[in-house]
Amino acid sequence: MNWPLFWALLFGFGMIIGNIMLVKHSAKIKMPSLKDAKETHPRPAGNNDNVTRHRFDAEKPNNPE
Repeated sequence: MNWPLFWALLFGFGMIIGNIMLVKHSAKIKMPSLKDAKETHPRPAGNNDNVTRHRFDAEKPNNPE
């Protein structure tokens, strides 16, 4: 028997079986809904000034002077 072919086939089947097992395992995991995530981590209300300041910094022209 050609040993490199045997090991390549064994590795290939192992990857396929491992991926199938991973998909079956991840199907059992419960993901939280978006409503629950928003309720547990609220956004701070007064922190919008940093967003506008960074936006203006990114729009500055590149001037060599």
